[in-house]
Amino acid sequence: MKLLNHPIDMIAIFEIGGKIVPFKFKYEDKPVKVGKIVKQYREKLAGNERIVFVCMNNGKDLYELKYELDSQKWFLFKK
Repeated sequence: MKLLNHPIDMIAIFEIGGKIVPFKFKYEDKPVKVGKIVKQYREKLAGNERIVFVCMNNGKDLYELKYELDSQKWFLFKK
């Protein structure tokens, strides 16, 4: 996986109860649909709390997405 840490536009589902589900994001002007969430965990880095999603697309492409809780921004961290 290649380290990117690019801010991205994301369509996500925020369920009642606080669960966040990433649905689709734009990378290099192409839409990428999140097929499956392989792993999800929280991390705290320099005081910023983030939710990390390791996602799969087309059964082969792995992406690591991060949602920063304080700024409410999404990042494509690894591809």
